[in-house]
Amino acid sequence: MDPPTPPLGAAPRNLRILTFLAALLPLGWLAWKFAFVTDDAFITFRYALNWAEGLGLVYHPGDAPPVEGYSEFLWAILMGVGIRLGVPPDGLSQVLGLTSAVLLLAGWARYASRCIATGPVALVGGALFLGCLPPLAVWSTGGMATMAFCAAVFWLFALTWSKPRGRWGIKVFTVGALVVLLRADGAWWVAWILGPALGGVWAGGDKSRFKTLLSATVALVVVWTLHVAWRYGFYGDWLPNTARAKVGISMRAAERGYNYLMHFMLVFPGVLLAFISLGSARGWRERHLGPVLGVVLGTALHVVLTGGDFMAFGRFLVPALPFVALLLCAGLSGLEEQGSPVAAAGYAFVCCGLVLPAAFDRDIFPARWRTAFGFRHNTPQAMERSEWGQWFRMREQASEWADMGRALEYLADPGDSVVYGAVGGLGYYSGLRVYDRNGLVTREVALRAPLPQATSPGHDKTVPPEFFSRYHPTILDGVWFPGGLGALRLYREKNPGVLREGLKPQDLVGWDLNPRPDQVLLLEYREEK
Repeated sequence: MDPPTPPLGAAPRNLRILTFLAALLPLGWLAWKFAFVTDDAFITFRYALNWAEGLGLVYHPGDAPPVEGYSEFLWAILMGVGIRLGVPPDGLSQVLGLTSAVLLLAGWARYASRCIATGPVALVGGALFLGCLPPLAVWSTGGMATMAFCAAVFWLFALTWSKPRGRWGIKVFTVGALVVLLRADGAWWVAWILGPALGGVWAGGDKSRFKTLLSATVALVVVWTLHVAWRYGFYGDWLPNTARAKVGISMRAAERGYNYLMHFMLVFPGVLLAFISLGSARGWRERHLGPVLGVVLGTALHVVLTGGDFMAFGRFLVPALPFVALLLCAGLSGLEEQGSPVAAAGYAFVCCGLVLPAAFDRDIFPARWRTAFGFRHNTPQAMERSEWGQWFRMREQASEWADMGRALEYLADPGDSVVYGAVGGLGYYSGLRVYDRNGLVTREVALRAPLPQATSPGHDKTVPPEFFSRYHPTILDGVWFPGGLGALRLYREKNPGVLREGLKPQDLVGWDLNPRPDQVLLLEYREEK
């Protein structure tokens, strides 16, 4: 369990700084290129807003029991604190995401230079690969806790498998608590990190260290138990509603999760090449490569069990990517130690070259290969869409739905309600009661049986607008249509049935803040208004 000792030693300070910069510069550029806030982030923002206003951590104030339609408890609290201080959550989330990315890279450079390699090619090559991974850049913003969670997972691993310094047990507990509370499934990664560590310390006979680590682990179990108990007491369920809304652990989920993994490898084959580099790695025990590999495999297993995620650039696999970069660093170090620094440098550049094209909407392999492992079953277009295309669509839709929420705030009367499938920006900006067709914030949809046909992750139980008729919702559907009324008539003539017949143009002439004056807002009211 002890960290590597000389001759590995620790890399010089200047090399550690260079390692950090080798990751920071490409990641910073890519993060700027992909900066956005996804619609799902606004679901958490609405919970945070209500909490900040003293209404509780709820989507609909007054519901009894309320529904836990978010998966990032601590993130919601942080956003709520920001709102109380007058900081908009969309901006705060991006600042915290980027800060988390910097902390991740700093931790990676520190750990890699102390425990994985000391050679410049291995360290800089591994760091460059880490910084060139588009998924890390995309989810350094995005508005969700993905990068904060990723950084917390890595720091928990680095602290656990490094030489104890200072109040080591308290540090492990503190970072572990962040992992547990940042995501509803965070305990999964805590188990994959602390479980092997406890076994290693016990086998090594270090009773003092085992006792400290066991105490931290027990304390984390208590934190997790208290949070679950609070969830049950406040929301009336042991699981968040976001988990209920999915298909659950099943062969169907496993098949979709497997496709998710294969699709990711075909889009980013450099990740697979990083694994292959392990063939040249040396000192598996001293470098703790087994536990590193364990976190990667544990994350992959989580993806298979949960059935993946519909969002762009493999969001569910992001926590594994810093560990993949460590494996590559170890492989490059082996080549460097064998007297082949040029080969190591070439290998690192090839790995980078096999992950970057996706950031520019380019495929390494024929597009039909990844389509064969499609997992977004909404439409044929979704199955064929590239990861860049999915990101672009998510960015545009988030903007459209936020603008629709602002329009509904202008148009709607007190007590109005709306049925919709995307409840983030629309719900946050409108403040209306929203009946969620996908069930994230509507329990009765989440508790239904999954649809019989293949579905996209997170859309396993979608219901039509008419499902909510007994609640007499005011608005059944809505969409922004590009162009004027003439273009709308022509479109309906050429594409009959695509737009619901009840969707009617709305008068926004008096709205000075209309963000889309060149588009027509179509709303379908339950009855003419």
